[in-house]
Amino acid sequence: MGALDKDMKNMGTTVVMAVWRKGGEMFVAGVGDSRCYLVRNKRISQLTVDHSLAQALVEAKTISPAEAKDHRFRNVLWKYLGSKEVGEGPEVAVVQLQANDRLLLCTDGLTGVVTDDDLAAFVTAATDMQQCAEGLGQLALDQNSRDNVSCVVIEVVEG
Repeated sequence: MGALDKDMKNMGTTVVMAVWRKGGEMFVAGVGDSRCYLVRNKRISQLTVDHSLAQALVEAKTISPAEAKDHRFRNVLWKYLGSKEVGEGPEVAVVQLQANDRLLLCTDGLTGVVTDDDLAAFVTAATDMQQCAEGLGQLALDQNSRDNVSCVVIEVVEG
């Protein structure tokens, strides 16, 4: 779009994806600050890495992960679809899935206002994944999210 409209020259978007393979392997990748989480045994693990300036400061040990959550650069992305840096491609994580695992793929409209602990509790308690995703979206809106909110929740039936 930037090539067609100069007002959109620096526009871009984020992406998070998961690809399942037979044998219970899941490939997970993201560009930007949309995330993929694994919820297993009531514990949550972030599988993707944010491409924000705040995360870069964490990796440089300039600030702590806790400080990054409220840092003024938490929403400033250095890598996103549409940026020159995306040419390197995303980092890909390989996860061996187990029965009852749950995956949450979501935008920062959710993670910017709902804590990881609350995400884990909500996803763990859910019995219907569609209702879980809708409930997480509503939770973000109830927390006054000022960003777009998208999420998908996947339950692994067999590992």
